[in-house]
Amino acid sequence: MTESIASWVTLAAVLSSSGWYIYREQDRSIGNIVTAIMSGVLCLFGGLLFSGATMKIIGKFDNALIPALLVCTGTLLCIVAHTLYKNRKETSVNDNAEMQ
Repeated sequence: MTESIASWVTLAAVLSSSGWYIYREQDRSIGNIVTAIMSGVLCLFGGLLFSGATMKIIGKFDNALIPALLVCTGTLLCIVAHTLYKNRKETSVNDNAEMQ
């Protein structure tokens, strides 16, 4: 079990990100759920990119858990950035609708 813990941590990153987007979706139709899952997978790719860039700068890690935690950190950064962007976009659309 200890040798596969890094895989479980990475799997938890993609499941939690997809779960977050499904939770935030107000209309839970099949199309919106698929879009939420794809957003979670794209955030996982962002986490993989963050982990790879960090490993390129710092070097190789002896423990496999450290890159998995970097993937989780990068995924979390992508989720926060996307959520803030989406909230700002919705706020600006609502402000424009009130002005008209």
